[in-house]
Amino acid sequence: MNVFILEDDHNQQRHLKTMVEKISREISVNELKINLFASTDQLKMGLPVASKENVFILDLEISGIKTAGLEISRVIRKHDELASIIFITVHDEFVYTTYKYRVSALDFIAKDRGNIQEELKQDLIHIQKEVQTAATEELFTYKSYYDEVQIPYKNICYFEANHNNTHSSIMYTTDNQGIQLNYNLRTLAKNEKRFFRSHRSYLINPQQVKHVDFLHHQAVFYNGLVCPVSRRHEKELFKLIKSRNMFFLGLFIFSYSLLNDMIITL
Repeated sequence: MNVFILEDDHNQQRHLKTMVEKISREISVNELKINLFASTDQLKMGLPVASKENVFILDLEISGIKTAGLEISRVIRKHDELASIIFITVHDEFVYTTYKYRVSALDFIAKDRGNIQEELKQDLIHIQKEVQTAATEELFTYKSYYDEVQIPYKNICYFEANHNNTHSSIMYTTDNQGIQLNYNLRTLAKNEKRFFRSHRSYLINPQQVKHVDFLHHQAVFYNGLVCPVSRRHEKELFKLIKSRNMFFLGLFIFSYSLLNDMIITL
């Protein structure tokens, strides 16, 4: 686990470091690396390769700027789609602003009330479980500058052709991020068979499609995003969604019947 702490008060910084080390021993984190930062500029220079194991613990107010933590969280999320972000601050009036910034913060812990260590412990336990789950997840890998970045397939909604650059495309994720890739749709469609070519300019992940809107000729995703579907591909996409839903319905019925049999036996 790689922990990045942003706190401009050195006493608070050391306290958080000690707290994270203690929690890590309690929950048996195999490998822990803690990085300390006193300014947002330092943190920008020290951003790591994107990973599910990255945990950013941010104070909201840095150098007298009450929203500095929120601002740097946007930079972090743009750079690292997989990381967990935790805010620890006395300025809990900004809790709703984190959603405005769309950084998908894991938690918002107030310094002036509650048990910080216990709340942080629960967060790190959750992250540890996510990391363990991710180890068995199927991941989509792409190159970003000189680094290789991985993102779970289930976190991808669709790819859109970049009309300003025919050699690239834009990937839209479940948390509404738009990430430019150095691959065009033809290359993606050839190499990634699990995606569906719904339109000449769109390649979608059927697993994230909630339903097909035949009236407006578009796919509607679970997170509210929409993208066009050509008329000739609508029925095929609908069949994919229907078969997926029937599979999960069958799995639910089987599980329910099995549970019911167990209860009757008992």
